[in-house]
Amino acid sequence: MKKIASLLFYTLGFLIIFLFFVWSKLIIVSTILLLILDSFTKQIVSKLLKKYISTSIYKIVTYSYIILLPLFIAVFFRTFFIDVYYVPSSSMEATLFPGDYVLINKFSYGVRVPKHLRNTPVIGSFFNPPENNYNLYTSLSSFEELEKEDIVVFKAVDDSDKFLIKRIIGMPSDTIEIKNSIVFVNSKKAKEKDNYSYNYIYEQGNKLSLFKNYSNKEFAKFSTINKGKYKKDLQLKPNNNYFIFPSKKHDSWTKDNYGKLIIPKKGMKIFLTQENIAVYKNTVQKFENVILRNLKTNTYTFKKDYYFMMGDNRHNSVDSRSFGFVPESYIQGKMIKIL
Repeated sequence: MKKIASLLFYTLGFLIIFLFFVWSKLIIVSTILLLILDSFTKQIVSKLLKKYISTSIYKIVTYSYIILLPLFIAVFFRTFFIDVYYVPSSSMEATLFPGDYVLINKFSYGVRVPKHLRNTPVIGSFFNPPENNYNLYTSLSSFEELEKEDIVVFKAVDDSDKFLIKRIIGMPSDTIEIKNSIVFVNSKKAKEKDNYSYNYIYEQGNKLSLFKNYSNKEFAKFSTINKGKYKKDLQLKPNNNYFIFPSKKHDSWTKDNYGKLIIPKKGMKIFLTQENIAVYKNTVQKFENVILRNLKTNTYTFKKDYYFMMGDNRHNSVDSRSFGFVPESYIQGKMIKIL
């Protein structure tokens, strides 16, 4: 009975690893999984090692295996299935707060397999980052599609090692525009969630101004009279303390009055002009390895999908209004739970 149970366990495990290999095409990872499966079932490798190496070397191999196995399992699950991320800032208040930990689904929306050890969960900090290389991940097949308003964790699009958590506001090919802090997607007003927060100014009688941050839910509880005493702290003129993407395109854009801006979509063709070259040149150069001004044609077709991210704390968030488009391969997964 014990042998039958062991055989069934081995057969099931082998089938799962085979399916994993078909999905991922990762030979080394699949081989390691097979070796682990063998160590818990048939122990063919262990018997061969005992036969061909000395007892002392076999002990070293055994102890090394015992030490490295938990590490491999942690890296494997945090790379391919679920991961935990720390919320470092107030940019998602009042949905998430600094110090929160969130659980991320990395499997359903297409696993991002790191091309460099630096970006590998658990062990990445022990390795040097790749220099001037933005082709950081290989994307595996997804089982669900990313959707507008999903809260996602993504790799920062600059050279830093940061991971950010924001909300998807614009999908590939969408046109984004912001008027007096209100977001419009494809010329339609985007839905305002209760947790979206804004800065307000309260003008006191002695000419002093009180600045407060309220969520839509909190502000809705104010009486009509009190609401009239507050006004949104709208940024009407450019502020050098907040970098606006794209830099040099429109000096009049602010985080509260922004766009119109078309988000690139894979396969989307644009006719190149001085205006849109200024918008897309850095994105295309970094993530598609193409210099638009060097092209011998007047058109360009995007190779990847991109997304526009914003924090729920609209007046206190560094997001796509500042750093631009996020390539799909940089999105690590969707938030599924606050821990």
